[in-house]
Amino acid sequence: QGRVGRPGRAPPPAATSPPRRRVPCPSMLAPSAARRCLSAVAGARGRALAAASVGRSRGIRTNVADMLDAWASGPTVLGHAHSRPSKEPYELSAVRELGGGAGIPEGWMSKLCSAAGLKSTETPNQDSYSYTYLDSGWIVCVACDGHGEHGDAISERVARLLPLHFAGSAEALGAGDALCKAFELAQAELERSMAEQQKLSGTMAAVYCFHVASGQAWVAHAGDSRVVLGDLRSGEVVFSTNEHKPHDPGEAERLQRSGAQVISRHYEDGELVSRIYVPGTGVPGLASSRSLGDGCLKGFGVVAAPDVRDVSALWRECAAPVAVLGSDGLWDFISPAETLAVLSARFTRALDVRRGAEVLLRRSQKLWIEAEGDYCDDVTVLLVAPSGSLAPPKPPAS
Repeated sequence: QGRVGRPGRAPPPAATSPPRRRVPCPSMLAPSAARRCLSAVAGARGRALAAASVGRSRGIRTNVADMLDAWASGPTVLGHAHSRPSKEPYELSAVRELGGGAGIPEGWMSKLCSAAGLKSTETPNQDSYSYTYLDSGWIVCVACDGHGEHGDAISERVARLLPLHFAGSAEALGAGDALCKAFELAQAELERSMAEQQKLSGTMAAVYCFHVASGQAWVAHAGDSRVVLGDLRSGEVVFSTNEHKPHDPGEAERLQRSGAQVISRHYEDGELVSRIYVPGTGVPGLASSRSLGDGCLKGFGVVAAPDVRDVSALWRECAAPVAVLGSDGLWDFISPAETLAVLSARFTRALDVRRGAEVLLRRSQKLWIEAEGDYCDDVTVLLVAPSGSLAPPKPPAS
């Protein structure tokens, strides 16, 4: 059944400034109204969301969860851990471990933390993560950021499906193609087993993979969750993924070609916010041009295909490498450079770098409340690195 760790909870950060303007997101929509809009679109558009068939049973979803548990406990997985969503504001998600959990392989360490935000509805933490060590030598770390009515269930499902499908084709296809295939198969599984739920809900996803023996390092992402690689010794960011925004030239061209309705707004502070809608419906208002799920937009240019990058050379050049994965709850207020600065300072002072993950998480929550007053997004921060990068040095023997 796995082992579930006890979540932690911190007191809410104090609000110190008036709320900042917010643009409604899919999770704020009334589900019944959204479904009525989509029903109308199905007739007008003629391609009535064929991938998102109606009437899938709860039993299918349960069977998939059982299958994932059986795989994670089986002989090809040496260790697996994944989050279970917290429900109280600022509460850390519990960690469920199977096999060797997140404590292997020897010579590697990780810190996995995710906390629910402060929202106007009783929505659980919609961020999810997983850490998997395969018998083939691959470490696979995933951070997901769900949205919509069923965002918590979809993000957890995707966080567990991606390592499963990567494992199934990494040897035959190579890491890069296997990552692309994993995203494709995860989307197909959502359409099969969560067809109704994924119409108006979805998740972003960021993945970091490392092969212990060969030193290969790969990243893949779809949406606005990020992977950042840095050198703790120098404090420099050596690589960061970019968010997939509807107004980015390449993304905008695909959306326009597919007939999506994109509405953009410039704010006085220079920020540009763009959202994607099924034409003529006012839903769902997705702020990213790539995601898993979001079935209502799959016919309008929102794709699940990730950007994939081989970062092996960059990783090898770092004296004390670290991979940081996070949801936009972190990156909206703390930049990759600031993140590396916090972690590098702990490394330089011979402190446990792993504790820096929660320092960053709580700092981002404080910044959210200072900016928004009554709203804080869910926040996820994952650290993966060789033990020498994260653990404090052992005291000399007496």
